[in-house]
Amino acid sequence: MIEIIVNGEKQKVKEDINVSEMIEVLEYKDKSFAVALNGTFVALKNYNETKINDADKIEILAPMVGG
Repeated sequence: MIEIIVNGEKQKVKEDINVSEMIEVLEYKDKSFAVALNGTFVALKNYNETKINDADKIEILAPMVGG
């Protein structure tokens, strides 16, 4: 297991996991969000090839409606 920070909270996930797998494990079912890994936006097409490492900081951002 590795420890990561997701939206400011510590989470434990299995080693050798990618962004797509992390989203499933953390049960983010809403498809309307963006992911930033250590401050860098990860494009949806790169989720399967982007690996998560120990101590990575992930932000999962949902769009806000309103003005």
